[in-house]
Amino acid sequence: MLIDSHCHIPHKNYNMTPEEVVLDAKKADVTKLISIGTSIEETDLVVRVASQFPNIYPTVGVCPHENKDVPLADLEKDFRKVLSKYKEDVVGIGECGIDISNWENGRKVEEQVELFEMQINIAKESSLPLIVHNRNGDDQVLKLLEKHSGMELRGVVHCFDSDWDFAQKVLNLGFYISFSGLITYLNKKDLLEVVRKVPMNRFLVETDAPYLSPQEHRGQVNYPKYVRIIAEKVASVKEISISEIEENTYRNTCTLFGI
Repeated sequence: MLIDSHCHIPHKNYNMTPEEVVLDAKKADVTKLISIGTSIEETDLVVRVASQFPNIYPTVGVCPHENKDVPLADLEKDFRKVLSKYKEDVVGIGECGIDISNWENGRKVEEQVELFEMQINIAKESSLPLIVHNRNGDDQVLKLLEKHSGMELRGVVHCFDSDWDFAQKVLNLGFYISFSGLITYLNKKDLLEVVRKVPMNRFLVETDAPYLSPQEHRGQVNYPKYVRIIAEKVASVKEISISEIEENTYRNTCTLFGI
């Protein structure tokens, strides 16, 4: 059995109902899904849809460039309101973090740092794991995680795309790292060093569906069922059985999210 530790349900890109996505995943023996919130509005929908399924677990989060026109103080109030409303269902805070890219009309890095730290504080207060989004923001992400390091802060760097040096620093802070379809891309061979070296009890697998399809489906819609492709790639790189990957990532994900 496998868990997709990071996907987005519902989403218009699927051209399928949530029921169909879940059934599709189940046929591939993907039995649990962590459904990720990326904005205040989407989070509300994500949690309501997840409540209809016993095997979908929702999170509350605001991505670096979402809800940009809302002042941070107001955004924090809205965030806390949603979290309070669904506190019995939510299993994590995020995704949130740093995104240094060509995002049109996105937040400045300084504003992203403030938004990220706000969610770090809420994760600590609520004793929920943090789901970290990191695109070209290693320095900023590490600085904030180190600032808030301690037993009360735990989480995962999702869709890991950094080097082994950064991975070690994150692991030393008690965080997990999560591998996505990126590890199947031909131009991401350096990432395989991280796959080889990461301890078996410190990583998860994910799809980020409907985004980031693995190489064999690249350019097409991604689905939670494809997390099996990621797990098989990890098994190949580590030269161990797929059953060992299934067993360990299932346990790791359940441990992190308390499911």
